[in-house]
Amino acid sequence: MKRLALFAAVPVVLSLAAACSSSTRSNVFEDDAGTGPGSPTPGDGGSLFGDGGVGPGGDPCVPNPANAEIPGNNCDDDGDGKVDNPPACDTGLARNGNATEFAKSLGICADAAQKGYGLVSATYTRGTTTTTAPRAGQTGILPKFGNVIVPREGATLGVISTGWAREFNQDTGSTQLFGQNAQLWDTAPSRTVPAGFPKAAAACPSTETDTYDVVDVKLVLKAPPNAKGIAFDFNFFTSEWPAFVCTDYNDSFIAYLSSKAFNGGKPDNISFDAQKNPVSVNNGFFDRCTPNTIIGCADGPTTTRSQCPGGPGELAGTGFAKEDLWCGPFSNTRSSAGGATGWLTSTAPVEPGETFTLEFLLWDTGDADLDSVTLLDNFRWVQGDTKTETARPR
Repeated sequence: MKRLALFAAVPVVLSLAAACSSSTRSNVFEDDAGTGPGSPTPGDGGSLFGDGGVGPGGDPCVPNPANAEIPGNNCDDDGDGKVDNPPACDTGLARNGNATEFAKSLGICADAAQKGYGLVSATYTRGTTTTTAPRAGQTGILPKFGNVIVPREGATLGVISTGWAREFNQDTGSTQLFGQNAQLWDTAPSRTVPAGFPKAAAACPSTETDTYDVVDVKLVLKAPPNAKGIAFDFNFFTSEWPAFVCTDYNDSFIAYLSSKAFNGGKPDNISFDAQKNPVSVNNGFFDRCTPNTIIGCADGPTTTRSQCPGGPGELAGTGFAKEDLWCGPFSNTRSSAGGATGWLTSTAPVEPGETFTLEFLLWDTGDADLDSVTLLDNFRWVQGDTKTETARPR
């Protein structure tokens, strides 16, 4: 169970345990390229837009009704007489919509049975080794997340959470603090994540293998003949910041791809920083948080301070923004009750015409205390040769 070491000597601040979380151990790892206070590992995710990145990749424009319309390539891909007019399908979706509606909230509109490409099936589960559905509140479809964050495309975005997939971490939206109102769904470890996970950040070794509150959105998709890759946007939030940085309690998000064109056909994660760390509070992109405040205080006194070049502005109205002395007697600086990566884009290769699987997984590591959220949106097909990487959107 998450508890700050300082509580043994200072019981008056016991209430902090519900709101403290992780970030980054060092003040030298943050820069504009995506190395943030949630990542003790230097280096950014690289550029998405070099050879084979997001974009047409130099492929010629050959209109064909069997093709998908690919935005931004200045081509009438599907031969309907209009250029760059992808369909829209995410209006009027229910907040607690099913997995097919969740796919629509990401911009996946085509039905493979009708179009020859697109969505084959969509399911919600509690992990890759089970067919049991997650709790209803762990998935959601929202028109915004807080006061600043809006969809990257269309009218809605998809949300998965180890607690409530809503603003403020409650179905009613009645509280302002995400971490202090953690939803403890699991009372025992589930261990339903892929083999090799959880995987600690390189600079924060851990032997913890227990996972809780796992939520998995499994999409089976068929690639159109004119696509050699996929891209999607995500934004990871956690209430483990600022106290539980570089501890065993580092909740994680992964995008688990199984495609003939990726990793020799062996499924693996495609969302990571430059050091291949999965997305967590210790990831190189984690920089939406309060700068110059004590972090990593869960294990006791520390002088480590955050940099957080992205600042806390994007946390407003999400439930992660409430300011207080989350690291108690070690710091007299008030900070946000959580942090985020900001929007990121992951890309990966697929074979034209193949049927492949993409799973979005999020879980609590070590125990079920404190919650995390991942926003998902703007899935699109990529025309040219595609690298596997994650970077800031262009």
